[in-house]
Amino acid sequence: MTSRRPTRLLRRSDEKLVQAEILNEISRDEVIDIHMDWQPERLAALKNLRSQGKPWPENWHWDWSTKADNLNFLAYRCFAVECEGRAQGLMMIATIGWRGRIDNQIGKPVLYIEYIESAPWNLAGLVETPRFSGVGIALIRTAIQVSADEGFAGRIALHSLPQSQPFYRRYMHDLGMDASHGENLCYFEMTEKQANQFVKGRPS
Repeated sequence: MTSRRPTRLLRRSDEKLVQAEILNEISRDEVIDIHMDWQPERLAALKNLRSQGKPWPENWHWDWSTKADNLNFLAYRCFAVECEGRAQGLMMIATIGWRGRIDNQIGKPVLYIEYIESAPWNLAGLVETPRFSGVGIALIRTAIQVSADEGFAGRIALHSLPQSQPFYRRYMHDLGMDASHGENLCYFEMTEKQANQFVKGRPS
């Protein structure tokens, strides 16, 4: 059964912090339901960008209904941020198969973030005025907590699309382009120290 824990998001319409919840280890069906809820607004936003001749965000093609199939394997888990009755963000992680590459943690297990995304109405690249901010922060804090629970001391890693790399460079080590990854994306890794600083709200 999905458990919940409190978090907060910034509502952009009035710049107020509002109560939200992290949904822990949601099911494949729940992920598909969220995808179906997001899809109409995603398509409408993409249509609007096309009509204005603006570029589409790099993750416009992501389909969580197919990504949900990973949850058939024990290594994968999925989390959501919910606020005002709707999922505001999704994250899929893997707890098996990834080892540290930074000098002081080479070979140590790290939690790997497979995918992380805010709802389409929260993405500045899709809409003029996002509804909520802080979704990614809340999900990364969740990943750090799961890493700690798994005995990984908060260590996490991910591959980033170019548009998100400036954000991750504030908090993680940039290890450069990773040709071993299918999409040849930039690889980032967070140390235990950086994880502690992130949770306390201080960039490294």
